[in-house]
Amino acid sequence: MLYVYAITDSPSAPRRSGLQGASVRVVGERGPFALMSEHRDLPPQPSEEDLWTHEAVVEDLMESSTVLPMRFGTRVADEAGLLAVLDERRDEFETAIERVRGAVELGVRAQIRTVEHAVTVAAGAGPGSAYLLERAARRRLADDTAARIHQPLARLARRSAARTNGLEPGVFKGAYLVDRDRVEAFRTRVSELTGEIDGASIVCTGPWPPYSFSSGERQ
Repeated sequence: MLYVYAITDSPSAPRRSGLQGASVRVVGERGPFALMSEHRDLPPQPSEEDLWTHEAVVEDLMESSTVLPMRFGTRVADEAGLLAVLDERRDEFETAIERVRGAVELGVRAQIRTVEHAVTVAAGAGPGSAYLLERAARRRLADDTAARIHQPLARLARRSAARTNGLEPGVFKGAYLVDRDRVEAFRTRVSELTGEIDGASIVCTGPWPPYSFSSGERQ
């Protein structure tokens, strides 16, 4: 069984070991290449150590090449199968590598606090209606604040993805593909937004490998 960490434009493997201390090597006759380690068996549920090992291998490779990180748990039966995947998806991988070349992923998370009694409920509304109206108004307020965070940061990024729906109320999460030479400018803008937007606590993390932008789905 082969465990796959990333697709890369470099034929050089990182020096660090992979999962369970296995050697990490590169597979491929020409680029793009696959970074993998070989295993007889792997547990169905990863340990925290496994997750950090996977991340460390990808981050190590990211320092010297362009990578398309694979999600944890990506496995292929054997080298012939992996070579077949590289051949079949070569154009897709080449396009994706060019899309993220010279850039890293930065994550932004914000907790948005809405002000109590910020909503005026229509006269005569019953308790149930009043609750729903206030809840909808608070959601709109949180969404407006999220847009004030996302839009200026998206202008500093090649691509971005923002999310509030499906999260706990008042939480914003964004991922941004940022040129390496703009990382500090991005972080500075996050700090400025923290001071400009009342009721929002904003945190920036990274740089990370471009997990959110390895496919063509993000804008």
